Amino acid sequence: MKQLIGEIFKRNKALARFGLINFAVFFFLMILSFFDGRTLLGANLWFKPMKFALSIGLFSWTMAWFLAYIGRAAQVKKIQWTIILMMTIEQLIIIAQAARAELSHFNISSLLNNILFNIMGIAIFVNTIVVFWTFLLIRKEKNLPKGYKMGILSGMLIFCIASLQGFVMAANLGHTWGAADGQEGIFFLNWAKGYIDLRIFHFLGLHALQIIPLFAWYFAKDSSGPVLLFSIFFISLASTTLLIVFL
Repeated sequence: MKQLIGEIFKRNKALARFGLINFAVFFFLMILSFFDGRTLLGANLWFKPMKFALSIGLFSWTMAWFLAYIGRAAQVKKIQWTIILMMTIEQLIIIAQAARAELSHFNISSLLNNILFNIMGIAIFVNTIVVFWTFLLIRKEKNLPKGYKMGILSGMLIFCIASLQGFVMAANLGHTWGAADGQEGIFFLNWAKGYIDLRIFHFLGLHALQIIPLFAWYFAKDSSGPVLLFSIFFISLASTTLLIVFL
């Protein structure tokens, strides 16, 4: 693990440090949750920013790893700092809203809440565009093993789809299909039991960014066929899980 973290810092110090900051934020918020028992929609106020801190930390380290494959320093810098800026905006708003005991997402109950919600939407959209830009740049690289490259590209494409799926939830002004948000849910993740929860596909799709390249590296580094099949299986499974909790 020490060697892996060292390699991440070697590949991209800015994103590596940003990821580390988010992991530190996770532990700080976890401790805070033990002392602040306030809840929102049936879950501790700090669970949501904790989840985002973990996710952003992992995303930052993953992008630090992938950006090292792009031999264009100027473009890499633009991408890394855009990611850091957009994810900082996202996380600061989520933490601030939790401190106010207000929903960060789908909250249009006041002018301020509406503005903050829309700022987050813009930040996520820009971040998604940047990941797609990275997809296009890596697609041009010729020195990666065929299967591994396919894994990275498939993971990024599914990530972008899952990221944009967030706008479906925004249009619904909620993540629970057929009921109001705040239904009884799974601990910490808080996915609704007994209803379709759009966050399940969103979660799995975003983490295709890690899962599919890892599969490719360990099982089909030099062959794109198995990676393509696994990618199709993965996105099909992710789509099906929209119904699992409901069923």
